Amino acid sequence: MKTLYTCVLGALGGYLAWWLNLPLPWMLGPLFLVTLLAIKGISVRVDRRVNRFFLGVLGFWLGTGFEASLLSEALHWYSSVLLMVVSVALTLVVNTWLFNRIAKLDLITSVFSSLPGTMNAVVIQGEQLGGDARWIAIAQTLRISLVVISTTLIFYFMPGQNLQGSSPEVGQLLDLLWVLLVPLGWWGARWLRIPMAEFLGPLMISAVLAVSGIDIDLPGWVMMMTFVVLGSSIGSRFFGTQVRELLKVSVFAVLATAIGMVIAAIMAAVTWTLTDIPLSHAFLALVPGGVGEMALIATVAGIDPIYVVFIHVFRMFILILCTPLISHLLGRYASKIES
Repeated sequence: MKTLYTCVLGALGGYLAWWLNLPLPWMLGPLFLVTLLAIKGISVRVDRRVNRFFLGVLGFWLGTGFEASLLSEALHWYSSVLLMVVSVALTLVVNTWLFNRIAKLDLITSVFSSLPGTMNAVVIQGEQLGGDARWIAIAQTLRISLVVISTTLIFYFMPGQNLQGSSPEVGQLLDLLWVLLVPLGWWGARWLRIPMAEFLGPLMISAVLAVSGIDIDLPGWVMMMTFVVLGSSIGSRFFGTQVRELLKVSVFAVLATAIGMVIAAIMAAVTWTLTDIPLSHAFLALVPGGVGEMALIATVAGIDPIYVVFIHVFRMFILILCTPLISHLLGRYASKIES
């Protein structure tokens, strides 16, 4: 019931944002309103399983735009992957220094507050190594929220882009049946041990169907619900956070996010200079935000989301491979400090 209650509040925020003609209203509206209520102490929460299901719906929707010709184009994106690695490494080093030296946090907390990876995994691993889970959670939640908000505003005011709100269409009842493939894709990806199974599994299924020539068109109201749930989920993570504590963390989290955005912009400019990839595409692919949210912004802005998803997924894979090594090195460092 709490999930339904939270999403109803989120939908109200989405409607207000749409009425005010704000950018990406059905996601930012719920995010703003639910965040405000959570900070005020109102009990809001979105069940993790519900959030993952709708993340799968988003992945399935993005996969419908896949084309066979993109497979050959992906072979030319290796330079973007290399520049993404450089961008992630620079962001991690600079922000770790910021949290450690300026904010006076311990090294483990600083590193995991700076990692642009999956929030839940980062918080759990950081806490297991002795880091401050509350600091890490707030820093990571602020990073995701600020990147979504700032990126949306950048593209809203960018000439030639259009992120203004529109009312969703009703859609056909038969089109709703495509949603049944979402849990199937999730289960299949988990069975194959694919990272981010809830997102990538449905995406791969719809991509295969799209390449096969099958036309898939999810109802607009389903996508509206998806945006409301995802936005409400981000906002509800602030529940239980004291205002004083949030203000203390937010100063450094905002600065760290700004540093990450600037580094992404610089590396996007390098990508644009060295390749034929447009600057807007490269920037969305390199900003340290969630893959689903960035792909959504790309789609609404009229940018090919497949390239954005491709680079962000590679970022997730690299972080998944490197995090155990980082954890091992930090664990050894912590042992030396204790001895």
